Amino acid sequence: MKEPAPFTPSQVRTVLPDAQALPGWKVSIEPVAYTLKEARSLGAAHCEGQAAQNSCMGVQNTGTSVFSRQGQPLIYFLVQTYQDEDSAKSAYGTVWKSWKQTVPEARALWNGKVGEQSDAVVGSTRSMVEGSKGLLIQVRVGSVIMLSMAEAGPQVGMTDSYLDRFADAFAKRAEEAQRGTTPSAGLVEN
Repeated sequence: MKEPAPFTPSQVRTVLPDAQALPGWKVSIEPVAYTLKEARSLGAAHCEGQAAQNSCMGVQNTGTSVFSRQGQPLIYFLVQTYQDEDSAKSAYGTVWKSWKQTVPEARALWNGKVGEQSDAVVGSTRSMVEGSKGLLIQVRVGSVIMLSMAEAGPQVGMTDSYLDRFADAFAKRAEEAQRGTTPSAGLVEN
């Protein structure tokens, strides 16, 4: 089977969860996507410092969306696309090393099988407020690396598996896009 063509920024936007994918959630940042060059010029790329700079090697496009909901953790989605699957595969470890640093006091989690590669950690939030909790899941599907992050303050309960369903829906959206269909995967409102 022929490998899909690299994503364009508009295709990246469709992979990112939107209001339809997360019913009942407030969109804090609408899905946005840029070429890496545009993202760097806007300060929207996680490429500062040596580890982060290395995590941007080979990235063609990047995008993000953010959601909030009363009494729930803040949820962030980030996507990076590459020329092909081999490029994403070889970048996976470097990207994980860079982003894992954004979760202080991180400890590894088993997050089940999502995508072709996945890793997860739980720890504190960057604010380091006592009792806060941060989760990070990285998933690779073909030529796409996706990061799902959740941050909860001390008053907001969050289990270690809280982010799993979000990361799974995100990975399904990337799979749909790589098959050439419009991404429609999302959460079912409980």
